[in-house]
Order: sequence, then structure tokens, then C-alpha cells
Amino acid sequence: MALSPRHIDDIGGYIYFSPLSRGASGKPVKIHTNLFVDFFCAINPNTNEGQTIIRDIESLRAKMATDSLPKPAMGPLDCPRDSARHREQLNRARKLQRAMMEDQHMRRERVHTTRNARIYYHINQQPGDRVPTVYISEVQVVGTSDHEGGLYELKRGRRGVELQKTSNSVLSDRDVFLTGSSDNPKEAHREATILNNSTNSLVFFVPQTIGSQFRIGKTSRMNSDAKNLTKELTRLLRENQDNRVSWLVEGKGLGLLKSALNNLNGSLSKHRFKFTDAQGKLGDVIQKLSQLNATLDGEFISYSGNRPALLTFTLQKNKILDQLDKLPASIGYEKITRRYLKEQIGVLSEISSAKNTAGQASSLRVGTKTMVEALIAAHGV
Repeated sequence: MALSPRHIDDIGGYIYFSPLSRGASGKPVKIHTNLFVDFFCAINPNTNEGQTIIRDIESLRAKMATDSLPKPAMGPLDCPRDSARHREQLNRARKLQRAMMEDQHMRRERVHTTRNARIYYHINQQPGDRVPTVYISEVQVVGTSDHEGGLYELKRGRRGVELQKTSNSVLSDRDVFLTGSSDNPKEAHREATILNNSTNSLVFFVPQTIGSQFRIGKTSRMNSDAKNLTKELTRLLRENQDNRVSWLVEGKGLGLLKSALNNLNGSLSKHRFKFTDAQGKLGDVIQKLSQLNATLDGEFISYSGNRPALLTFTLQKNKILDQLDKLPASIGYEKITRRYLKEQIGVLSEISSAKNTAGQASSLRVGTKTMVEALIAAHGV
């Protein structure tokens, strides 16, 4: 548990979560503006699911009253044999201990988990707060999945050829589809068949319960399941460094790849990477792959109209273009392809709707809108 709230360094970035959470009833609930982009990608307030998550967050108004703390146990409150001076010293010590307990109680990070969301927050009272206030530092839409994350391949079983989780770690001359956007491995394999024009693709499946932890606008916070899946992908990359492997990375699979690459050294010179509708720190991943000598050629970045992917280009534009310029010098038709790729990313990053959404984190700091009001306006009716 964190004993010091992460929001203390940037308290000015917090705004009220919704009109109902300004403190008229229960505690005020505030949320950091740097969560807006990821909040926008995860929650549509025009849907029943979106409204349910908003209500879940507003329910934090009733959480953890500080006056429910137990009194410090330091012996009888009024012992007849104590002198007046000793009783005064004990009372001062009790007050100090009580204050320390309240401070630790308010600063401790908590997690509120519902069927739909996981909310990280602190209770604190900062200058300007009339009462103890809920400060939200992270919201993850939980999602559901009945399937384990990891590598899947077609295997012959009792019912014929089936897609099954595999312990095979040899990827030599194989296509691997790393995705965090599909509901299940079978759906991912169908998509891989179309994108790779091959029925023999392997699938590295990232369940929604894990994919929701990878962020576009801020640093990702991972639980043990996400860390374990990261280790599995890192192991596959490490054990196949000398094999030829073609990777197609989709959606939030990019977040898992970024995490795995952070633990990898050596070379990936025989690995080719392509990205489709990637969501997250794409520029950082290209930089790391370049350092590992991975192959990034042709139109290795593609986009099909996905909103979070568009925000990725908007937020990561400068880093992506900078890394494209640092790739090995292209020759022949590759030179034309590289130029086209840069032009395409430049155009996509300037689309006004995406720029407005990406800029909300800054404008909300100086405005009067709540997070929910800004979210409704950004999604439209």
C-alpha cells in the first residue's frame, strides 16, 4: 500500500468527477485530468455499461469516513492514581497518535472493485477542500474473459483441428498475431487468418481483463496477472531471438509488447514487426525495437479507423516521426513507402476531433467542467 498519495505532486490536476460528486451529499469525488484520454477510450457515457461505471465511481462518496477510526489504546482514560500532569501528558500523546493514525488512514491507497471497474483512490483533505475528499488516480474497466492469456495454436484433437493453448515455445518461421482487441482466441485467429492471409498463424492472446491495464495517455499500472503474461511474452522473445518470426501487433497488444521489451536485451534482428490499430506508446516501442535491431520495413503501421489508435497517433506523433527518421536509411521503393507512412501519420495526428480529445487534459485544469460533463461532450449525443 502507498503511504504517500501519488497526487500530492500535482494536486492542481484534479477536478470534480461529476455534478453529483461536488460534495452536496457525501464526500466530494475528484479525478485527475491526465486520466481523460484513457477514460474516453474505455467508457462511453451514452451506453448502459458506461452509465453503470459512472454510478460505480460516484458511489465512492460513501466510502471510508475518517470518524470511524478506533481510538488509540493507551490505558484507562482516567486513572484515579495518575497525577494531573501525567494525565495531561497522556492526553497529548493520544492526540498525537490519533492525528498520525488519521493521516495514515487518509493517505493509504485503496482499491474499489465492482463488476465493471477497478478504481484506485485516496481520501485526503487538501487546501481548499471543505471536507475529506476522494481523489481518484486510476480507473480500469475490468472486462471479462473465460480464456487464459498466452500463446495459442491449431492442434489436432478429438473433434478435429482446434485452437488450443500451447506450451510450444519454438516460433521459427511462424507468424504470430499479438492482440488485446479480440474477445477470445478463436476470434483472434479468424482475424489473423484475414490479416496474414494464412490459416497457420499463432495467436498470443491478451484477455480484456489484462488489456484494460495498458494505457494510452499515462503510465500503465499492472497487476500480477499482467506481469505474469509479460514474463511469458518476454520468455518467448528471448528463446526465439535466433529464429525468424513475423509479429503482427494489434490494439492493446502493444502495451504488453512494450512491457516485455523492457526486460529484453540482445538482438531481434531476425524478427519482423508490423502494427495495426496499435494503442499505447507506439513511438517508445519503435525506439526499443530499433535498439534491438528488429526489422521495421514497408507499411509496418496500419490504421482502420479505430478511435483509440487515432489518439495514439495524436499523442505520440512527434515520437513516432522522430523514430521513423532514425530507422536505417531506406532505398528504392522503401524510400517512397517510408515517406508515405510519415505523411499518413502526420495527417491522422491532425484530425480535429482527436486533437480536441487529446487536449482535454490541459483545458479541464483551468475550466469548470467535471470529468463526466467533458466525457459526454467529447462522445457527443
